[in-house]
Amino acid sequence: MSKVITTTAPIAIEHLKEYFADKETAYVIDYANSELKGEKLLVYLGNLDLPADIEFETKEDLEEMILAYAGSTFIVNIQSLEITMLNLLLENEVGISLTDELQGLLDHWSVRIKSLLLYNLHTVDLEELNDFVDAAPKDNTDSLVGVNFVSLLKYEELGHIIASDDNNLDECINYTKYFNDYMFKGKNLYSYWANTNNILFLQTWAVASGERQNILDELTTIEKETENDTLI
Repeated sequence: MSKVITTTAPIAIEHLKEYFADKETAYVIDYANSELKGEKLLVYLGNLDLPADIEFETKEDLEEMILAYAGSTFIVNIQSLEITMLNLLLENEVGISLTDELQGLLDHWSVRIKSLLLYNLHTVDLEELNDFVDAAPKDNTDSLVGVNFVSLLKYEELGHIIASDDNNLDECINYTKYFNDYMFKGKNLYSYWANTNNILFLQTWAVASGERQNILDELTTIEKETENDTLI
């Protein structure tokens, strides 16, 4: 079981030493009493690259931090911010004010996330699909504003946005650098895309690797066994 240390930022040296003595140690940052706030706190935690989350006492503090997170240009792993951003993208109430600036950043994230439907085809090395991806509207931006959209790929709920009924492949954008370059903390997009919580990845991988029929056969066998168990 990991040890959780509640502390302020910057983190005291004696607390940092505990992580290097025990890699299971994690931190919860007391935002209200921290010297570092907003973008400065993100930079600090990003550079430390330690397991950490942030605890908020007021909605104003959360508003300040989520705005910094939404516009950040580097990847951090902070669950409270990830969950808040995910709920905002799903249009769920999170108890903060939705300013024009924050809404603009949400739109910025949304178009990139929805274009992952096109990226899903890009991951399959088939000529017909490659031609379709290449024919899509292109954006060669290398801007990392909003880069933490890749951090949300570990949540199954993000697939609901990518595969939503109102997400049209014809409206997706081919972000050529996002799709191909190693620009996500030294990794490529596929490093984040390929995970067991991503149903689109699992389905596409199964079809592309020829496992679809094996999966269907296994499911059929399980269903028949269940029926037999019921009849006994």
